[in-house]
Amino acid sequence: MSNDIQKADQIAHRFYTKLCLVVSNARTTAEPRSQGKVDKWFNLETPDSDVFRDNLRVYRAVSSSPSPPPFELQVLLSIPELTTNQVLVYLAPDSSRVRIDPTPQHILLENWLLNFTPSFPETRYDDEPGDVAPSTIYKHGIPLFRSLFSLLRILPSWKLFKKLRRRMSGPYRNGNLSIQLRIKGLDDGLTDILNFGKYPTLRSKP
Repeated sequence: MSNDIQKADQIAHRFYTKLCLVVSNARTTAEPRSQGKVDKWFNLETPDSDVFRDNLRVYRAVSSSPSPPPFELQVLLSIPELTTNQVLVYLAPDSSRVRIDPTPQHILLENWLLNFTPSFPETRYDDEPGDVAPSTIYKHGIPLFRSLFSLLRILPSWKLFKKLRRRMSGPYRNGNLSIQLRIKGLDDGLTDILNFGKYPTLRSKP
């Protein structure tokens, strides 16, 4: 039984890791730190990275630790420092350009949430299934991450990622917009974020 728990913990931890890798591969415009490493979990080959490895340690043994915090992965559009003759504008549906002032450092594009909910036998109803074998959990993860892989490539941020990734290889990459990932709740110094439901101050056409 303890062996099954260890396997289940390992698979659960890889759910968090794979989410980071799949989203990072389809959104992060910066070049990956490690080259050549490939993660093959859930029958989906994804470039491996250790960027969030330390942040994911809390999810290594979810069965024996207190309920871990919800894992919230933010996809942020990073705005470079603008020069005196540059402004950030919003392209309205009527094709008019409206200035955003003050200029945020980051704009939230997507929010991916993974939450672990423990199951307690005393609260389970008679018609609910019992323990699920680790192999079954793993098999469920295969179509899940394949679907996520496809979804990331049809959402609006995919086109933006492709456009910015091409610019990152140019001579002025340091002054371009970029996309980065952030785990919400970390004390990483990122505070100036234009979140969902937070409307910027719009000025007249620049």
